[in-house]
Amino acid sequence: MKYIIISIMLFLTCTVSASTYTFVTNSGTFIINNDLNTISFKGTTYKITEAGRLSNGSGPNYFECKSGNTTKLIVLNLPDDNIIEFDYVETFEWKDVALYDKAKLVSGLYRNIETYIYNENIRGEQMVLFRKYAEIMFQGIKNGTITMNSNGTFTDSTGKLSSNGSFDKTWLGKKKNTANNALILVANYITDYIKQMPTRDSCWEPVGKPYLILKANKSE
Repeated sequence: MKYIIISIMLFLTCTVSASTYTFVTNSGTFIINNDLNTISFKGTTYKITEAGRLSNGSGPNYFECKSGNTTKLIVLNLPDDNIIEFDYVETFEWKDVALYDKAKLVSGLYRNIETYIYNENIRGEQMVLFRKYAEIMFQGIKNGTITMNSNGTFTDSTGKLSSNGSFDKTWLGKKKNTANNALILVANYITDYIKQMPTRDSCWEPVGKPYLILKANKSE
């Protein structure tokens, strides 16, 4: 079986003529169309956006592809005679620390905000400002305008949010109801929450078990 697959893969870099590569697996058929630059499986045709090699050898063995809002990574794992399918997971980076699932981070921040407000005894005008800037920062994380630095501080690429990093206090030491203080509280909340989240190695998540290649074929 490996000799068949290897012989087919040797043609993947050839652009002399249009070719279709078919891989029949134990869970469906994968069809790579060289001419249309597409890969089809499970009833969906994806446009290949990038192809390359994860290891030494001839021809590409991974394909990033997209159909609508869905992005996939397909890896032809020839040494083990299988194909691995990955889903794209949008990540949020704590720079120089780790990657996190962005959707789970944002949903978790919304879900736990009331508990945080209660536990931290955030009340009155301070609570109003906290909610206001929490919404702005959560949306900034979602939209990619908020980044988290290695020291736990946050940067806003829009330039609309800024903090001096220290609480504004009255001469008696009481915290003032200022935007700066609200931003610090929100940043503390995000930092406390993200520390409890599982980290990710990459933006790709495998979809089930690898598909065992049963048959491979190349056609012009």
